[in-house]
Amino acid sequence: MPYSEILGHTEIIANLRNMVDSDRIPHALLFTEKPGCGALPLALATLEYMFSKGKNQKISKLVHPDIHFTFPINTSTTIGGDKRGELEQFYPAWRELVLGNPYFSETDLYKAFGIENKLGTISVAEANSIIRKLSLSSYEGGAKVMLIMFPERMTLETANKLLKNLEEPQSGTYYFLISHNPQKIITTILSRCRIIEVPPIKQEIIGKELARLKHMEPQEATFWAKCSGGSMGRALELIAREEEQNENYTAFVSILSKSLEKDLTALIELWEQIASYGKERQKGICIEGGEILRKLYMTSLGLDEISYAGVKEATQLKDLSGRIKQDFYRKGYGYLNNAIECIERNVNPKFIFCDLCNRIFYNI
Repeated sequence: MPYSEILGHTEIIANLRNMVDSDRIPHALLFTEKPGCGALPLALATLEYMFSKGKNQKISKLVHPDIHFTFPINTSTTIGGDKRGELEQFYPAWRELVLGNPYFSETDLYKAFGIENKLGTISVAEANSIIRKLSLSSYEGGAKVMLIMFPERMTLETANKLLKNLEEPQSGTYYFLISHNPQKIITTILSRCRIIEVPPIKQEIIGKELARLKHMEPQEATFWAKCSGGSMGRALELIAREEEQNENYTAFVSILSKSLEKDLTALIELWEQIASYGKERQKGICIEGGEILRKLYMTSLGLDEISYAGVKEATQLKDLSGRIKQDFYRKGYGYLNNAIECIERNVNPKFIFCDLCNRIFYNI
């Protein structure tokens, strides 16, 4: 992906280009962003410019022998059988995902790897792989680069193992890191990186790209661009959800509906089902629930224009909002945030979702 194909970020591109031209590329670059704002495309475009000052088929296809990739993995339903696979076994799925949508989220990555019911990590095994690969001579005689996706998923042991390499890499060796949660990266790693904050993409740029990519009318593309919050990844996700409402949306709307109907038996079946899911799916339902509550609250106030609800969901949300107590929305956000905290603290999921559903049932 050359710089010419990047959506927006002209100032960042100019700075990155200048770093390469002046041979002042930091040994460790950390791109931070909200999911889908373009950090990975910027990193890949910079690699193309570093290695060839333009289009490079090996880099475009993610097969350059001197550019390596690391990302969170876990045992997978499709890769490696019952055991945690080797990092290289995930490369085909990684390439397919990046080439199809370089604005993907962490959840998208896990879905592509068949580990959506688990939390991915970058373990010591991956750290050893990084050190081993970068210790070898450059295949083409130039720079060597390790691109680490979601370094916040490094275990503490992994991060400590890589500290020396990040601080004093071999000449011509570079680390590119891309994070959606930099606050979760240990400070000793952060202090060794030049940080580039990637802001949201301008709405008009996303709108034009959606119109081109999805063959949309300008008005429809503009609507989704407004909903995106400056994230191309988010816009594509919302469009996909409109085309086929995702399971997380359905799960939380079902919780609200059964609570309003006072169908306790059905509600118990729902929370027991959700408790059987993996952590990332459970968090996804809670995060989606917060977004649904926001849309419902805006709809209840008659602010449909800024609810950013898709055409298909607007009618359903209109019906729900008319039956929900006005003071429930603030409480609901609190219940969901508490559930997310408990999931991250490894509280028994049966307790978490029994409590969440009970609170919604009695307060909605």
